[in-house]
Amino acid sequence: MKKIKYLFSSLILLSLLVSVISCENTNENLVKERGVAVVPGISNLEPAFYTTDFENTFIEFDVDLPEGETVDEAELYATFNGKTALIQPITSFPITITLKLQDVMTKLGLTENDVDVVDNNLFDFNIRTTSGGITTTSKAGAMRIFVTCEFDPAMAVGSYHFVTNDWDAEGDVTFTADPNDPYKIFVTGIYAAEGGEPNDLAMELNISPTSFEVSGPKSRLGDKAPWGSYTNYYYQPTSGLFKSCTGTFEMKIAITVDQGSFGGPWTFVFTRNE
Repeated sequence: MKKIKYLFSSLILLSLLVSVISCENTNENLVKERGVAVVPGISNLEPAFYTTDFENTFIEFDVDLPEGETVDEAELYATFNGKTALIQPITSFPITITLKLQDVMTKLGLTENDVDVVDNNLFDFNIRTTSGGITTTSKAGAMRIFVTCEFDPAMAVGSYHFVTNDWDAEGDVTFTADPNDPYKIFVTGIYAAEGGEPNDLAMELNISPTSFEVSGPKSRLGDKAPWGSYTNYYYQPTSGLFKSCTGTFEMKIAITVDQGSFGGPWTFVFTRNE
């Protein structure tokens, strides 16, 4: 009954949200901000993570300014665990930048012992531009890079246990890779773990080889919800991350039936059974 309530609660919440948005005063005066900040853009980030091969791993990306814009100065900074350092000035646009992890760590005064792939592995980069004496940063000129292990196909398949406090479900499932694509994973057993009749229907997960981000199409797991009278039961991964050192999948998943959505997306964690 708890999950049946979610269906109606989400619809009521959506109606209230639309009402609030429609009444919101958006007459913010943005004229005074025009021409003040020049926002650089980062694109073509590949690979989008560092590996534990500290001496050789790197990231590469392009930086450019909006057409017709110029800046007096641009600098790339990195932050790790509270430490911030200038990595390099940017003297021309567009530009392709290659950043070796070892060089970044040297600028930050870090050793390999300072980086833990489980608990302390995030590097934040941002581009600061100065124009007309005003220095600014923006989300478009920032990125977060994590340090992880190389992709091992064997770490993304096998017996898994999932937990989701959001959706109030838990159980054991099986991860199987597409025989022609180790980055495409099929998850079976979720429907049975939720109380449905066991079947072979699977949720599809697609791991990005360049970022380890995970997404997937809408997958039908059963002809009806495992509870209630709803018809057809779907899971759709909306976002997620594959942690290649442990084989853990941390996911956001939307759950729907033909009659509508249960809100969400809901947080799921899939951990390998040892």
